[in-house]
Amino acid sequence: MVADNDLQDEGDIIFVEVTLTDPSDFETTLEVHGQVRHGTRRVLSFESSSVPNAIAALLLHIRDQTGVKPHIYFEWTEGNPIVQILRFLFFGVGEVAPVTREVLRRAEPDRKRRPHVHVG
Repeated sequence: MVADNDLQDEGDIIFVEVTLTDPSDFETTLEVHGQVRHGTRRVLSFESSSVPNAIAALLLHIRDQTGVKPHIYFEWTEGNPIVQILRFLFFGVGEVAPVTREVLRRAEPDRKRRPHVHVG
């Protein structure tokens, strides 16, 4: 993670784990739980019916509570990008990173206030 994304300090990393729930549950309150796993890995975990929307909501909440624009780092899913586009068009599922970015773009039109999304 650190080397893949040219990060300076592994101690500043907080992992985000979203467990997918019933997709027909459109409106819920996110209950985020922080844990330390394996002695050093800080993890924020929660459940949601939409992973990109939940991550975007978490990032906006962190920004609003701390006054700091958070950064989030994703990896691209392996596989054919055309298949990924078709999955999104026909089933509404696909890459979490670009959908999260789009949710953030719509929720926060001011680029200077928008959390940073990195994909590598």
